[in-house]
Amino acid sequence: MPDIDKIIRGVLVPVILVWMAGIPADAQTQVRAIHTGLLQAIDAEISDLLESNRRCVVRIHTIYGPSQDARTFGYGSAYTHGTGFLIDVSGHILTVDKAVKGASEIRVTLADGTVSEAAFVASDTTSDVAVIRISGSHTDHITIGNSDRVRVGHYSFILGNAFDQLLPSIGSVYELNQDEDLIQITSSVYPSYGGAPVFNSVGRVVGMVWAAPLHAQNLAALSGIAELPTSVFVIPINRARRIATMLIEQGEMAYGWLGVEVDRETLPVVVTDVAEDGPAWMSGIRPGDQIITYNGRPVAGPFHLERLVMETPPGMGVPIRVKREGITVSTEALVVGRQSGSRRPNTYGQLAGVGVESSDEALLGQADDDLVYQIQTLEREIGRLRLLMQKK
Repeated sequence: MPDIDKIIRGVLVPVILVWMAGIPADAQTQVRAIHTGLLQAIDAEISDLLESNRRCVVRIHTIYGPSQDARTFGYGSAYTHGTGFLIDVSGHILTVDKAVKGASEIRVTLADGTVSEAAFVASDTTSDVAVIRISGSHTDHITIGNSDRVRVGHYSFILGNAFDQLLPSIGSVYELNQDEDLIQITSSVYPSYGGAPVFNSVGRVVGMVWAAPLHAQNLAALSGIAELPTSVFVIPINRARRIATMLIEQGEMAYGWLGVEVDRETLPVVVTDVAEDGPAWMSGIRPGDQIITYNGRPVAGPFHLERLVMETPPGMGVPIRVKREGITVSTEALVVGRQSGSRRPNTYGQLAGVGVESSDEALLGQADDDLVYQIQTLEREIGRLRLLMQKK
């Protein structure tokens, strides 16, 4: 029989050595080839993603009568141009409230250039979500993803209306704002991108363009330079879809109401006032109580509590745990009341509570509602920053 050791030493070893000696050069060539292929594949995949969804995105053009005011305060405010996207075969289009509300006529341009007149269905001023509809059957509608799965670092792809063209904007997620249930992404957008869909890497919609950060709007206004912001707030599609469904089915959005006022600068959340005969009062919650959990979820702060309360369907029983004088107490199931979504919310300390307009707002009147809202938004941002500093 042949000597195995001699065969290995005489034949296989030289072959192996020659093969190993060639690895560096071959490996570099292979890596370059792989990288070139990956880049080409990425280019093709992004192009396919945008092109396949383009037919689902619409350009919105609103027309106002002579007596109507088409003021513009920025994203999520008054528009003469906006963006939307088809969400079902019935022709329902999701967009932002101020892109369409109050318009005497709404025109929608499809990707193929077809112009249709759209009917206003309903809107929710609190969330800035609106639904309009065009006639006919539309098989080309977006595929909805799950915004709860969005994570920091995920890529984002936007198709928005700019200069009457659908232009893409590519970015990534860099913050998930749990308090306000918003996603913040790095992306350059035009004001008319309000209502534009935000796609994930597999072409599913995970959000809708809502607003530029408040500081970016203020800086642009002060400087007078019309620069595009490099980040934008996005309404998660899970929330937008839930609101849109309610608007289509019932014509309005109803929010839960707890009946408490809280200190928006403390953590844990401390109750400062309770509306008599309100849901919280009936369950035994009193001023000075610290709200620890709501419906089984830990309360991260006053803004988070407000969001949890607002998203509770009116009439639903909700268990709450509060701490009183160092002792944690569980209340009985709480029936959350009903708060109309017909107006914007007050400050966070009030909305989760009694929901009564302040005297200052009453004096300013409805005409200054947008200014009041921006002031309150700034107050919320200051409160949020204070909480973050307290945590550090």
